[in-house]
Order: sequence, then C-alpha cells, then structure tokens
Amino acid sequence: MDSEILEDAVRRARKSGADNVDILIGETRAISATTRLAKLENVVQADKMEVKMRLSIGKRSAVIATNNLEDLKGELFVEKAVCVAKNSPEEDAEFRPSPGELCKNFLKMDICDNRSVTSEELIANALECEEAALQIDGITNSGGAEASYFRSKITLVKNDDFEASYEKTRHQISVVTLAEKNGFLEQAYDFSEKIYYSDLKSPEQIAQKAAERTLKKLGAKKISSRKVPVIFDRMVSGRLLGNLIDVLNGASVAKGISFLRDKLFQKIFGDDFCVVDRYAIQRGLRSRPFDSDGLECSDNIIIENGALNSFFLNTKYANQLKMKSTGNADGFEGIAPNNVYVENGKESFLALLKSIKNGLYITEVLGNGLNLVTGNYSQGAVGFLIENGEITYPVSEITVAGNFMDMLSNCVLASDLEMEYGINAPTILINDMIVGGI
Repeated sequence: MDSEILEDAVRRARKSGADNVDILIGETRAISATTRLAKLENVVQADKMEVKMRLSIGKRSAVIATNNLEDLKGELFVEKAVCVAKNSPEEDAEFRPSPGELCKNFLKMDICDNRSVTSEELIANALECEEAALQIDGITNSGGAEASYFRSKITLVKNDDFEASYEKTRHQISVVTLAEKNGFLEQAYDFSEKIYYSDLKSPEQIAQKAAERTLKKLGAKKISSRKVPVIFDRMVSGRLLGNLIDVLNGASVAKGISFLRDKLFQKIFGDDFCVVDRYAIQRGLRSRPFDSDGLECSDNIIIENGALNSFFLNTKYANQLKMKSTGNADGFEGIAPNNVYVENGKESFLALLKSIKNGLYITEVLGNGLNLVTGNYSQGAVGFLIENGEITYPVSEITVAGNFMDMLSNCVLASDLEMEYGINAPTILINDMIVGGI
C-alpha cells in the first residue's frame, strides 16, 4: 500500500474544508473450489479492493466508497466526499475518537497463515471430502462440497494521527450430504473453518459428521403441539447468541428498536449467564488488533452473572448513548462482535438430557425468528424427541416459540463449550417452550 497516496488524499480533503478524514481499505484474495457428485463443478479466484473515505465538516459527515485505489489520486473522489458531507444533515454524535484514544498497543494474535494455497489443492480437498461422504453407507446423494481460502489486508488512516494495517487468513471445507428413506429425503452438512490450514478438520472427519447428521434425521415424524423443555444443540445455541448480539447492537439500541434498550445495569438473566467478547484470542476467527475507528479492541464482559454491563458499541453510538466505545466498530458504519461466547455452565449434556421426561432436542433451526423490538421468538426447527431422559426418534416440521427474555432468564447451561467458531455457546436447556406441530 502506497502511504503517499493515502496521505495526499487526506491532505487534499483537509484543504477542501474537512475537519477529520478517515480512509479504510480492505483488500481480499479469495479462491474457492466446488464439487458435485465427486466431479469438479467450479473454481473461482477473485481479488477485491474496497476503499472507503469518511470525513466530517462540523457536525456533518459522509462516507463514500470505490473499488479503485487510483480514485484517491484524482480530485473528483475527494470533492464528492466533501460535497456529500456539506449537504448531509447535522448529527449530534461525533464518530471519531480523540487521538489519545487511538490504538498504540498492536498485540500479536497469530491471525495470518503464510502457507501458500493453490486452486489445485482446494479442488483436491473438496473432492476428497465429497468422495469420502459418498462412500458412507446410507448416503445416496450429495449437495456438493467446497474448499475455500481467503486472505485479507485491512489498512486504516486517520488524519495524521494513525496509520496501521493487519492481515488475516481463513480456510474452510464444507460438504452437504443426502439420504432417503420411504420416499423422504433428508440432508445435513458439516464444515470446518480456521485461520490456519493445519487446524482444519480433515475432509474425512467433515464427511463423516455430515453423513452422521443426515442419517440420524431419517424416519422423522411429525408431532402434536405441546409445551415442553427444549435442549438446543451447541450449533443452535450459537445461533441464539447471535440473536442476542443483534439485540445488544448499539445501533439498534440508539434507534430504539432493541427490547433491551432500557435494561442496562439491570439483572436480566440467571446468575450463571455470562457473555464475553474477546478480541485477542490466538488464531481466533474474529480476532483483530484494532477496529475501524482506530481503537484497540478490548475484552468486554457484556453480561456478567445475568446483569447487562454494556452494549456492542462503536464511537458514534457510544457518544450518542453517552457511553464508551467497546471497540466493535466495523467498516465505518457498522458494529460487529469480536470472538463472543457464553461461558460454560455446570451441568453435563447427559445431565440435562436425563433431567427431561418429555421434551425436544433441537439440532437445526431455519431462518431468523427473533423480533428485536418485542423479543418474541418463533422459528422453524428440526430435532429429536426426548422421552424419559433418552433421545428417541427424529422430528420435523415443528416450530419452537417463546419470549426471548423468558427463555434466557430460565435457561440451564451445559459445560460443553467449544471455541470452534467466532460465536460460541454451550448446549442450552430452556424450560417450557411452545412447540408447534400438527
């Protein structure tokens, strides 16, 4: 990256009347290979660049973007940004932190794998994964496999106060398997996603897990509507945590569309419920040294012993809410979590299961079923019936529903947390959920 181009663009914008100028550049190289029925289907390689300029003039601000770094050399791009800012409505909240708040401690968190990756290698991984899946007894078809590689570089410049960058990699392998019984087709998937290629699960392990999930769903039955305890598998409880993160997004809170907007510093969940946001986990999928406001990301206990300590905030919404940024600015306009997880509970998965006489074990949910304003939750689901502490047979075409506050206030957390993804939670038991069936 040519620092002179960035410095010159900042200088010209300041000369044209801008009080503050930020430039954020994202460069990404992506390679992916997809196969279907153990034959190569597609290979895609793409290099992408996104350049964003954010500037303020008094209480007015603007963000404009381009995919060509050369645009920063010309007068038109800067003039457009200044013109848009001058004609934007005034805002009460400053989006820019003071120079003294900017990141100075760039922690090393091992988020870039310098191992070279070729399209041929990705093709081989996808083929190996799908071929392994198709050889498993009972698997009759495939929805395809994919192996991909991403390498990105983020560069941020803020006036003359800050210029820094970091690089990050991501490797992934996935497969979808299908099986049929009595004319009914079932499918499931598995994937592995890591910063380092060497940390990925093997193609055979991914194939085996996808096939196992698919075969267990065969013979699914419909059940009657009822109100019962529901266990959410780890893959699904992570989705519940994702819903909660949306509710705690500072933009939603500031706009008044979060049902938790008035609950700050109140106890809202059980004593064991803790949500932690950590930015510097070694090889963490969401680890990064600084956010797009230039702040050092920080470790935050968002919910501690059931009490809401903070929202996820960037500088703009933190100032609007008269709070302090949590270092979660993303792409100038957005807010994104770092590595977020719900801390482990005390009960084993088996103990949760044995505690249920009649209930459900949910292994898959469909779509996004949470209303951020009201907290009402309703979502299509797939899983298994629990009878007398044992998983019996698969069920499908059901809906699970409840009030999100009530659900998490009365939940029981298992002790099986695994830090596999960017958002993680242990298995969760929620008592007395409404299950819609036939």
